[in-house]
Amino acid sequence: MSEQQTKELIRELSAELAPVRPIPPMRVVLVSVIGLWLLVAVVGLAILGRNPGLLDELLNWRGIGAVFFGLGVAGVSGLVAAIGLSIPGRENVVRAGLAAALAGMALSAGVGTALLMRSPVAAVPAPWTSDLTCLGIACAVALLPALGIVWFAGRAAPFRPLTVTLAAAAATTALGAMVAQAHCPFLDMRHLLVAHVFAPGVGALVLSVPLLIALRRVGRG
Repeated sequence: MSEQQTKELIRELSAELAPVRPIPPMRVVLVSVIGLWLLVAVVGLAILGRNPGLLDELLNWRGIGAVFFGLGVAGVSGLVAAIGLSIPGRENVVRAGLAAALAGMALSAGVGTALLMRSPVAAVPAPWTSDLTCLGIACAVALLPALGIVWFAGRAAPFRPLTVTLAAAAATTALGAMVAQAHCPFLDMRHLLVAHVFAPGVGALVLSVPLLIALRRVGRG
């Protein structure tokens, strides 16, 4: 190849270059997504109303308070994993986030199962329609924070888009389940386990596909 041809090739290649879009740091994205969740949570509870016994539940560290804590750990750790999956080279962060998220879910599920096994039948059993209501609240609260992660992932370089959306959906729904629990008036342990503890799994199934579609559109944009 002659020198002139080399120069022309370099000119053609450089003409196709585009500036790299800077992405915000992980901690900024994490704080922003949690901020979105808090905003939605405050507005949602202002509209739906708060469970009068919420403070007692939070202080019950051997009962529902532990379920709250486990969901919170699962939610925040899942957010870390979802954000890390959008940045190549953050495999250690992803592994730590997923491990902590699984530990949080194990805590919530274990405490919830223990409460179900040892608790008497609730005086006012929760109807099955309340399960759908609380799951709907958890997913609705999750939507805006999950879209925040999708926006970030679309600007970054997610190497496993489906895994990103699954992690984002499950993590934000775990946080949404905390809001549902803060509103829910029922003390039925079956309802606690089905509609609150298992909510992240339901959120992953319901929200992952629309989030994946949104991620691909953001990436093309």
